[in-house]
Amino acid sequence: GLIAHFLDQKCLVIAFLIDSSESAKDNHAQEKRFASDVMDRLQGARLQTGRGLVSRAALLQYSSHVIIEQTFKQWRGPEDFKARIAPIVYIGHGTYTTYAITNLTRIYLEESDLKSIKVAILLFDGVSHPRNPDISTAVADAKNQGVRFFAIGITPEANEPLNLIASDPDSEHMLLIDDFNTLPGTCHVSGS
Repeated sequence: GLIAHFLDQKCLVIAFLIDSSESAKDNHAQEKRFASDVMDRLQGARLQTGRGLVSRAALLQYSSHVIIEQTFKQWRGPEDFKARIAPIVYIGHGTYTTYAITNLTRIYLEESDLKSIKVAILLFDGVSHPRNPDISTAVADAKNQGVRFFAIGITPEANEPLNLIASDPDSEHMLLIDDFNTLPGTCHVSGS
């Protein structure tokens, strides 16, 4: 019945952190498209066990401040999510990645349960503002809440900071791309 259907599914709560800083301006539209493409690919996904995968998404964009565009509680399906992404306006200013991660951690604490699979996809150009607070504590706090980070560098300069943010092993959780237009083709969905 209906109850068995829900008990047989895992819930993936996935958050996208989009770099909307001055230095990422040329990639903003591609970042938005990437988030939409990932959610499209997750629809109908099944785990290797054959169980269904229910997903909800949150979307944050960050620069000198963080704008929470959608929380998990606001999830109304992939079409609504894509409709929310389309009109998002680029922020500009400096890159304060630490604030994006602390906001993300708060959303996970308030809106996800312990059994959820928590994934964060951080898109980052690697250029932090000199006054960005130390990121290591924010990353550790999120990981202690069970958040698994996938860090995607949208410029070659992003390599070093991504090593700190990405979950281990880096080879599975970090992607550095030279050409942002190739990103949608690198995404694939696999179950666990």
